[in-house]
Amino acid sequence: MDVDWSKTNQGRKYYNAQAAEDFAAAGVSHVRIRIADLASGDLLEGLDRQIADCLEHGLLPVIAYQADDFKNDPDEKNVQKVVDWWSKVARRYQDTSYLLSFDLLIEATDALNKQPEALNELYEKLVTEIRKTNPERIIMISPRLRSDAAYLHELEIPSAHNGYLMAEWHFYASGPSKTNDRKLWTTGSDHERSLIDEKIALALAWQKETGIPTWVGAWMPGNYNDGNDYTIEEQVAFASYMTRQLTAAGIPFSVNSDTKFYDRKANEWIPEMEPVFNCIYH
Repeated sequence: MDVDWSKTNQGRKYYNAQAAEDFAAAGVSHVRIRIADLASGDLLEGLDRQIADCLEHGLLPVIAYQADDFKNDPDEKNVQKVVDWWSKVARRYQDTSYLLSFDLLIEATDALNKQPEALNELYEKLVTEIRKTNPERIIMISPRLRSDAAYLHELEIPSAHNGYLMAEWHFYASGPSKTNDRKLWTTGSDHERSLIDEKIALALAWQKETGIPTWVGAWMPGNYNDGNDYTIEEQVAFASYMTRQLTAAGIPFSVNSDTKFYDRKANEWIPEMEPVFNCIYH
């Protein structure tokens, strides 16, 4: 599950250990903790608690960094900002369980979409830096155009990867659409299912070619941020097919996101979303 525990002011305010316990008890195996802000003392202290709570309750934590300045303008100064951020985080968690992993960049977008070479150069620098303190930490890299599997082939494998490397890709990260041909889902027709299967096939082919495992860092069962016009039954149909196909391919995934399923103020699951949650996690 993608979580906002460290991403937003509300997420940081309402996070407590009960959330990690509830997620684990409900069948969630890992959480992708997204971060947009500087690695300040307050942010890192909160992240310390979240990671410790995850490990205590059997959740695998993934730290994922947004790096907006770099995505908007991938110049040398902004590259160094990202290197400094990860250097600080890597040093802080160098003695933490290797069940914690590092997801280097949340979706290459904006100016970066036109500069795949800048993305590869960043990964080379980041992995080299992180390996100074975390020689066997799992590190995740992702391709451009919002981590589209069609661009996995452009990734250059960082020289210091040390065998502990995954590639992350996304599809339907903001949910399916009833009108957008690229992520169409209405009745679950053969064509609509093929759009899902084609992306999975691209990832499997790249895995076979490189020997590097992949996972899906974000997909959303409904278009919650864009009208939310899928019924619960329609969401269940879409989510069931996604879950079945990814599981059959042996590709782990993270669902976007926690606040759609879990009331963080009350520490309770949202009743009307339980059919969607259950078809994914049970």
